Amino acid sequence: MKQNEDSKILLKIILSILVVCSIAFVGVIYYFGFLGAFSILGVAYESPKHLAVFVGIYLILSIIGELFVKAFYYILIKKTKTQTFHEYMFAFSLNFLMNWIIISIVNGLYKPVDLAWYTEIVLAAFIALTEVTLDLETKKKKGSRTK
Repeated sequence: MKQNEDSKILLKIILSILVVCSIAFVGVIYYFGFLGAFSILGVAYESPKHLAVFVGIYLILSIIGELFVKAFYYILIKKTKTQTFHEYMFAFSLNFLMNWIIISIVNGLYKPVDLAWYTEIVLAAFIALTEVTLDLETKKKKGSRTK
């Protein structure tokens, strides 16, 4: 009986570590993505710690926004994946608006990182394009494979 409880605890610890590492991996990808975009766009921020806080706040708000966008898209289109160009553009528009709103909120509330309005638009468009492209379902036909 003791061995069964120990294995359950070990399993919970391993799963917790995997979840934390996955979240940290996504955070690091977003951090370096924002770091690169900010350096290209010439955005000023006080320190790398302030950029990390900016990205953390953005990620927390974007999780909520992403759930809202996915639910709204599903209610209107009744599909979970985009397949046509019109659906793709609709999903891009929803993601763009949500990302722009979130970036504007974070920029307004967190002053150590100062973004211009056009920088917010460029970042929101790039993030929305990336999200929708990764969500795009490609149709593979059996006869189209080359040997």
